[in-house]
Amino acid sequence: MRYFDCHADTLTEIINPGEDLEKNSCDLDLERTERFADPYTQIFAIWRDRRKMDEKKPEEEFLKLYRRGTELLAEADQRILWCRNAKEMDQAHKSGKSAAFLSIEDVSVAGSCADQLRSLGFRFAMLTWNYENLYACGAASDQRKGLTERGKELAERLIDQGIILDISHLSDQGAEDLLTLTDVPVIASHSNVRSVCNHPRNLPDGLIRELIRRKGLIGMNFFAPFVGRSPRMEDLLRHMDTVLNMGGEDVLALGGDLDGCDGIFPDGMTGVQSIPALREAMDQAGFGSELTEKIFSANAENFVRRNVR
Repeated sequence: MRYFDCHADTLTEIINPGEDLEKNSCDLDLERTERFADPYTQIFAIWRDRRKMDEKKPEEEFLKLYRRGTELLAEADQRILWCRNAKEMDQAHKSGKSAAFLSIEDVSVAGSCADQLRSLGFRFAMLTWNYENLYACGAASDQRKGLTERGKELAERLIDQGIILDISHLSDQGAEDLLTLTDVPVIASHSNVRSVCNHPRNLPDGLIRELIRRKGLIGMNFFAPFVGRSPRMEDLLRHMDTVLNMGGEDVLALGGDLDGCDGIFPDGMTGVQSIPALREAMDQAGFGSELTEKIFSANAENFVRRNVR
């Protein structure tokens, strides 16, 4: 099956000696993914909790994380290629390899490197993580606070560079500020539906409709607290159905947040090895092969072809 996942933290979570992207004890590795996925595309996040970094010079730790992540990709280049645009993604698939893109989860971790993201190979970026920083306020902190003036300026520069902005961790007001600032497509790489599960990290219906209008992407998150109370895999389908009922057939995707879930998944899921079971559940629920293909890969691939250059 074709498989495109919009968000995983794996590159910053592989820390055990002897482990790499090809095989590890994390939620995701190429050995498990390649058992079912052909081709496979992954947006990998570079992330660190900004509060635990050097207050004045976070870029030093950021560059270490970045180098480690890109080294992991380079070591696995017989199986996966780091891509900067849609053409490279398609070339990777044609050569029988998986494709990877880089995202930064909270631009503030880059420190003074924030304006160099494109030259460093990033194509996706989130202005903040769960908390408030120089640029914006996170959804877990205060939904009423939005982008700062510095955040608006940075967002405009990143958009001008061709970076796709990701609202998954933004506060409601931050997302509204960003959508007022620009009319370009944006994504929510790993967010679910708040009207199905009332969690601040899930999206309100109004934002979902705006992402649909802009032909963006909404990647379904596998983190159990975002899915529901004591959820099963089938509960994730309720979030999908809600997006579909709003007209989101062409924007719905997967963004499992693997290695960002602390191993807390809906019953029936354990990691990337559970993706075939998710597809089976969708088949049994009557999603149909064409719609399932859209959700599993085509919508995200087409978004990349339209927007990542």
